[in-house]
Amino acid sequence: MKKTSSSQALMVVWLAVLSISTSAIFVRYSTAPSLVLAAYRKTIVTILLAFPVFMNPEYRKELKSLTPGAWGWCGVSGCFLAIHFWTYFLSVKNTTVAASLVLVNTEVLFVALYLFLRGRERLNRLSLAGILLALAGGVVVAYTRGGLAGAGMTGNLQAVLAAVMLSGYSLIGSRVRADCSNTVYTFLVYGTSAVLLNLLVAFSGYSFFGYGKINFLTAFLMAVFNSLLGHSLFNWSLKYLSPTLVAICKIFQPVFTVIWAYLLFREVPAPNQWMGGIVVIAGIILYIRSKENAV
Repeated sequence: MKKTSSSQALMVVWLAVLSISTSAIFVRYSTAPSLVLAAYRKTIVTILLAFPVFMNPEYRKELKSLTPGAWGWCGVSGCFLAIHFWTYFLSVKNTTVAASLVLVNTEVLFVALYLFLRGRERLNRLSLAGILLALAGGVVVAYTRGGLAGAGMTGNLQAVLAAVMLSGYSLIGSRVRADCSNTVYTFLVYGTSAVLLNLLVAFSGYSFFGYGKINFLTAFLMAVFNSLLGHSLFNWSLKYLSPTLVAICKIFQPVFTVIWAYLLFREVPAPNQWMGGIVVIAGIILYIRSKENAV
């Protein structure tokens, strides 16, 4: 069997970035409430993952051997992921695509803050400069003339909350992945998030149906392109590339999304979103590289 080269793996990473960049576009084409759409997406991807998990004897054996603690952490991770998608979908509908994606990508900063407060990570001058630079850029991106009461600011705050939830999901994943395979972990987390989202839909008073076939199509496309061809390929690439390189590639997702938004909706980011977005990306890259240099 031919060995995968780093250049081939890097091409796969950029394919994953391109796949994930379509997420906000699918949300914009959807007509269902954000909570319902999130429930659709996680339910579909859970069903798609159920086939390889239950048909593979090794995965079935792994499910039976998981400790109660691992099951519990997978459940908590799934709850974080469920709220992430709900708030992320809300943000896409309440602010510009550019602002939503840039602010959601500040997830790495919340991870860094948590690790620092827990004493598990020390910040040198370079990493601190990167964090402050990214935060300053985030403030510039989030600025709207309508202030806190404006719809745009509501979407920006929802994007920040989505980033916080995603950081919780990432932190738990780094802990649990040592005890189970990526496929099993992903299946359990997605399954938990699907259950929670469907329960929230049921108790919210929303109907599960009646929003048009387009929503099932966009949810299916998000499950395939964004979850399976996006996050799964990122996880695969870590076997061949450094986590730093993969993380830096992922940061450029908003660039592709902005291009999609312009081509399909003629949506042009405001000047402050352009400038702030560039500053956020530069700050996050600086922080990631500082961590690599510290190793």
